[in-house]
Amino acid sequence: MTPLTQYGRMAEKHWREHRPKMVRELERKGLLHQMLLEAEEKTKDEMATLRTDLMQQGSTAQQAHDAGVGDGAGEIHPAPARRDLAVGHQRVIRKNRRGISTATASPKPTGSVKADRSRSFSRIIEAIQTLRKLDAEERPATAEEKAALVKYVGWGAMPQVFDVDNTDWRKEQVQLSEILSDEEHRSARATTLNAHYTAPTVIGAMYRAAERFGFKGGRVLEPACGIGHFVGLMPEDMLRRSTVTGIEIDPLTARIAKALYPDADIRAQPFEQTKLADGFYDLAISNVPFGDYTVHDPRWNNYKFPIHDYFFAAALEKVRPGGLIMFITSRGTMDKLDSTLRELLSTRTELLGAIRLPNDAFKKNAGTEVTTDIVMLRKLRPGEAPTGPAWKETASLHQRHRRSIHASTNTSPPARK
Repeated sequence: MTPLTQYGRMAEKHWREHRPKMVRELERKGLLHQMLLEAEEKTKDEMATLRTDLMQQGSTAQQAHDAGVGDGAGEIHPAPARRDLAVGHQRVIRKNRRGISTATASPKPTGSVKADRSRSFSRIIEAIQTLRKLDAEERPATAEEKAALVKYVGWGAMPQVFDVDNTDWRKEQVQLSEILSDEEHRSARATTLNAHYTAPTVIGAMYRAAERFGFKGGRVLEPACGIGHFVGLMPEDMLRRSTVTGIEIDPLTARIAKALYPDADIRAQPFEQTKLADGFYDLAISNVPFGDYTVHDPRWNNYKFPIHDYFFAAALEKVRPGGLIMFITSRGTMDKLDSTLRELLSTRTELLGAIRLPNDAFKKNAGTEVTTDIVMLRKLRPGEAPTGPAWKETASLHQRHRRSIHASTNTSPPARK
């Protein structure tokens, strides 16, 4: 058997990550190696043509080398350093469809960690199989089937299942490639950064706070709904008085949410692409995505908000004057020195409160440790001045253990009530 060169090995890795179902089918037919050899030869020809074109355009051999073009058969060079790409007034890094870097290499879990994640994987597979059955039979889920669907915990705690270099998870990788379409597989892989679902105790506390702020029911927006925990854990009296719109970027996850909560308006699309009326919702509540990447939204491109801050700005447009925004967010929203979002929010909302959660608040339910805040805001009515605590800037505080922390401050005098 002719061995693969680096071109062929790179093609194989790309196919296994992005076209796993095709790979399994080629393996079953005994055609995978031959197809990789053909892809290898095609890539060599394309690279040789590109190098010739570069040389004819006046590039030096070194510039051709820097462009990632090799000199001989089987030779390959790394691509040049990643560059910012200008999109209108926004500068972004080319990543996947949500701006998430999809590199999933991670430490190999051992012992009980692998066992726990394997059990979670089995529950996810059971939920997907249940959804497939419901789709095939075109009927609503029974109570027993909903109990299986709600155990879908997402992929945030187990990115290893998408890391083709991680041989400890090869069995699960094969199983997943057989149950998901290639499109579903790509979409699921892109969620590994943010698919960490919220603990019921945290959701319950947020709804109790909403009730104390005067919300008894109304139009509710969940802009990053996952499988719908914020719908399912809404107090019964509040739910009966409410209509819920849930936005979820991953189509498979959105379908599970719809099967669990058929009365909710669940939309399978990114928040930044969703058509929603401005000033319409009484409450926006969610555990928003975290990350140092942006999304493309013409309304907010100039601000270059990271994804978690973007959700605040975008939701602010959708909530009515007097409405509430209650988000679990990265600690960076309140802590970072860049006060752009806080400046915006401080002029248009009243800060009702903010709570820093323990870093293990999501460990049991989502398998992750991360420092997060619950930030609770009320959108100001026309002509209304903010009367809540000052909070738009940060200052470093040094405690006796010499650990630097940030506190919200404002040098301007407090507003009069």
